[in-house]
Amino acid sequence: MNSENKHRVVFYLSSEDKEYLNNQCEILQVKVSFFVRNCVLEKLGKPVLDIQKKDIDVKKYSSQMIRIGVNLNQISKKLNSGAKFIIADQKKVLDDIEGLKNHILEIKSQL
Repeated sequence: MNSENKHRVVFYLSSEDKEYLNNQCEILQVKVSFFVRNCVLEKLGKPVLDIQKKDIDVKKYSSQMIRIGVNLNQISKKLNSGAKFIIADQKKVLDDIEGLKNHILEIKSQL
C-alpha cells in the first residue's frame, strides 16, 4: 500500500477487549494493525489475506500432562504416608498446571 493512500483510523477499546485483541494477535503472530485491518475488510466483503496459524505442539502438551500426573502421584503418595507436604511441591504443581492451562487455551484458539 502506497504511503500517500494511507489514512489513520482511531477507535477505542476497553482494557479487557484490548488485552483480548493483543492475546489473539500474539497467538496468531501478527501485528494488531494487520489483524484489525483484515477483520474490517472481511466484514466489508473485501478479499482477506489468509492468516497462517502455528502448528499445535502435541508433544509439549503430552509431556506437560505426564509431568503433572507424576507430580500428582507423588503428592498423593506423600499425603497418604503422613509425610509433610512442602510448599515448594505445591508451587511446582501449580506452575505446571498453569503452563498446561495456557497451552490448552492456545490450542483452543487455533481450532
